[in-house]
Amino acid sequence: MEAITQERKSTGLASKMATYCWWKAIGKIDTSKDNLIDTLDSSKVCGFLKTVSKGLKEIHTLPKALGDNPIEPFYGEDSELNRKNYPNTASYLITLLKAAFDLSPFMIQKEIERLTILPSPMSPTPNEKWFFINGICTSKDMAKENARMLYKVFGRPITPLHNPTNGMIPDVFEAIIGRDFDKYTNIARTAKNLIWDELQQLKVHTNDKNTDTNHHHKIVVIGHSQGGIILSNVIGQLILEHNKDSLLNHLEVYTFASAHDEYPSFGNQKGPPGYQLPFTEHFANDGDFVARLGVLHENYKTKGNVFEKKGTGHLLNYHYLRDFLEGKYDDTQPSRLSTLRGGKR
Repeated sequence: MEAITQERKSTGLASKMATYCWWKAIGKIDTSKDNLIDTLDSSKVCGFLKTVSKGLKEIHTLPKALGDNPIEPFYGEDSELNRKNYPNTASYLITLLKAAFDLSPFMIQKEIERLTILPSPMSPTPNEKWFFINGICTSKDMAKENARMLYKVFGRPITPLHNPTNGMIPDVFEAIIGRDFDKYTNIARTAKNLIWDELQQLKVHTNDKNTDTNHHHKIVVIGHSQGGIILSNVIGQLILEHNKDSLLNHLEVYTFASAHDEYPSFGNQKGPPGYQLPFTEHFANDGDFVARLGVLHENYKTKGNVFEKKGTGHLLNYHYLRDFLEGKYDDTQPSRLSTLRGGKR
């Protein structure tokens, strides 16, 4: 803590608490993982945790998760860790404390929650609906802050589909269950139902003779970190249930720093022969610890184009969307998502 404050002095209690909480969160993971490895019998879980343990020792989680300067996101423009981007100090501190402490140990939330659309002006692209699924340890206010930044980048109203946080350790276990156990979790199930309902509504809308037919009607879903695991399970289940349905041609999926080990994931089933994948693109920083354990891992199976750039940091706003807005993922070839910046279509 002393070394941190010497690098840049805090301007207030909230900033000091922020720094403290993030260090506590990393400590909580580090002290818990060894006990988990010793006590759990599942080879899959142990293998995953050992991979995490090895990664922690090799690339030092905190600098890689928060970038080369781990203090900078607490002051940076458009950062989800910057106090000024929250409605009040209480909201900000609760958001940060969730990473270090289990604030509701007796209440486990297991459903995706559709939050108020942000912002709520007239959409320049009424033929489209955009949604966002967050990763672990993300409060509702942080999810809304991510949605605000997505609106800034793409010029479209964004509806957060909040993947609830139950604290660091329960969230990590939920990610393991969805990813390494190949379990179709209730979080993924409720997300799938919501997305399919939106596709059904799109079908009704496109059958209306007054509907604009000059532009493609579509549902766009963006996932970050654990949100990529959820979407991997969602897309796999949609393919299993509706493989021949043309509505899947109206679905587009984009992930940032996805933690999935395969995309799409069919759980313990096999994908239908010759199935058609909804259009998908993935974006990752090559020094992002989570992305290296997920979408960038050489032994994992990922369908959809992967756009990678040099850099560290795992935060959606500060380490991904700011660079995406500047076209830093388009060095080799432009992504489809890059053509949608600023309300373009």
